[in-house]
Amino acid sequence: MKVTIPYDPTWRALEWAKENCPSYITNQVATARTRIVPVKGGWVAERPYIEYYFSNERDATAFALKWA
Repeated sequence: MKVTIPYDPTWRALEWAKENCPSYITNQVATARTRIVPVKGGWVAERPYIEYYFSNERDATAFALKWA
């Protein structure tokens, strides 16, 4: 199961997932929803999104209700 939410630099959602969702697996940048734009000297993500992965639908649903 995958839940996609906007990036939060404080990573509160990640900490909540680790504490409350035993089936939490990992997360990664949601490249399909994240627009990368050129800037002087490189590239930057504009409003990045993070995909959180769970092995249990109940945990994914609880996470989505809390953070999405």
